[in-house]
Amino acid sequence: MPRQFKVTVNGREYDVSVLEVTAGQPVPSSTPAATMAAPAAGSSHAASAAAPAAAPAAAAAAAGDGDVIAGMGGVVVEVNVKVGQAVAVGDRLIVLEAMKMKTPVMATRAGQVTRVLVAAGDPIEGGQPLLTIA
Repeated sequence: MPRQFKVTVNGREYDVSVLEVTAGQPVPSSTPAATMAAPAAGSSHAASAAAPAAAPAAAAAAAGDGDVIAGMGGVVVEVNVKVGQAVAVGDRLIVLEAMKMKTPVMATRAGQVTRVLVAAGDPIEGGQPLLTIA
């Protein structure tokens, strides 16, 4: 049975209905994964339809052997290597930016770059493969 809650987001109040699902229990297919309710009664804000978030261009895929993985989400600022380039442990591979803080991604193994999966300006998610070193 759905439970009713009142949620305030950015000063807007919403009445929401939440269906609790326990582990191993199938989710009813008629229930949408996420819905946006109209503002709660008494709220002075008009409802605005929110478009579903677009999937990132490079969806986080299962990491393979040699893949260098993003430790956090953010945006790629620099790609410092090219396919075919030899790298040593500690070489700077990529620079990520999140919350105005730049974080270098360093090589943890020596080898040759066989794939570069991102480019400067790409949004990325934590756990997403960035490149492969063989």
